[in-house]
Amino acid sequence: MGSGSFLALSDLPEGRLTADWERHDGLVIHSLTAHALAAMERHKWIESERNRRDLGDGALVDWIDRYWKGFVRAKLMEHLYGWRCWGAFDDADFGLLARQTVEFKVPEPVLHQVALILADGGENLDVIRWALAQEDTSTGVDTEAVLWLLDRIDINAKRHRLLTDHIRLFINRLDNPDHRHERRHP
Repeated sequence: MGSGSFLALSDLPEGRLTADWERHDGLVIHSLTAHALAAMERHKWIESERNRRDLGDGALVDWIDRYWKGFVRAKLMEHLYGWRCWGAFDDADFGLLARQTVEFKVPEPVLHQVALILADGGENLDVIRWALAQEDTSTGVDTEAVLWLLDRIDINAKRHRLLTDHIRLFINRLDNPDHRHERRHP
């Protein structure tokens, strides 16, 4: 399935937000923070409805605790595959895992397998174990190339930076009611 048909099938629940913007070439750059805030508000509304009372900011903190890490990973994978561009990630990484090769170091089948492992929730160590296991087979994956790719993607540093920077923004938002966005229901 081409990326165009994937995007048509997976519109964001909140649609395009005012914090999203369009580059001169037509590519929409999505705001990770704005979409996370929309997801948090949606979670608050759903959980409050389920509990038949307003859960307040506790529901927002609950979303951060339960979903933030997975949310960031999912958006990073969308960015790395080139399905949707997120402004929180490096422009040069957009579509990185969908390329035929990455700077002529890592062939497409290896890119594909690394992408599958990461998309499945695997960590760098899982990718390294896979690469080492392949060294002893006829596929002969170049472990140095895989290590280079992992260094290029740098998924742990991106996730850590986003966890610390964005969580601080969320907590500041909870502590300062003047900076709250309008509440939107799904």
